Amino acid sequence: MRLLKRVSLLLIVLLAGCTSSEASKERAAMYTFPELEQVNSIDNFRIDGWESIDRYSVIVNSRPRQSYLLILSGGLTDLNFAQGLLVSSTLGKVEVGFDSVSTVQDPMMKSQIKRIYKLENKQQKNAIKAKIEAFDDE
Repeated sequence: MRLLKRVSLLLIVLLAGCTSSEASKERAAMYTFPELEQVNSIDNFRIDGWESIDRYSVIVNSRPRQSYLLILSGGLTDLNFAQGLLVSSTLGKVEVGFDSVSTVQDPMMKSQIKRIYKLENKQQKNAIKAKIEAFDDE
């Protein structure tokens, strides 16, 4: 009887893990934008403004008329309501897989930057925002 319970519990955990992994893969595919220029880092980064799109993505403005889409590896639940954004950097350089994003309300809750896309203009910025916001409708 104990063996049956353990096997059942193991199967439940295994199925939950597969479901979680599948959802993670689907989310990763949704947050891939082949139409945008992907970069590995932002040199001479100085945040000049930002806007959250959802808990996995944020647009940061670095220089006048230069914006980047940051895709985060984990969601930040308070990103949409944050008063301020913290982006880690080393000597003014923000790198994929190394630096992270957090909010001023909860600076210890960090999410690593998974991808960075360079946004060319306001039209591209608005199109990507609309595309990501549509993810919630699916």
